[in-house]
Amino acid sequence: HYAVRCDIVPGRSEDLDRLLSENAKEFWLKQPGVRGFQVYEDALTGWPERTIMIEVDNLESLQRILDSEERKRLRREFNNYATNVQSQILEQMI
Repeated sequence: HYAVRCDIVPGRSEDLDRLLSENAKEFWLKQPGVRGFQVYEDALTGWPERTIMIEVDNLESLQRILDSEERKRLRREFNNYATNVQSQILEQMI
């Protein structure tokens, strides 16, 4: 799994959620090697955050997607609504 965690820029949660549920989900799910896309909400820390979990077949597929121009454009828009963005691979991909 490839995970992205972020805080939400104040006042931009609706924009971020719209981007994630429409553009980002569509983008990731149409990529070869992607088997799942989920967004989780968490406000327990007192600050709203989102965690995006993307299930990818292998590191080669993930790297190809991350290097794509379309993904880079999506990331720039994402950064308008998110702060403290952290990404990681949570388990070894097969």
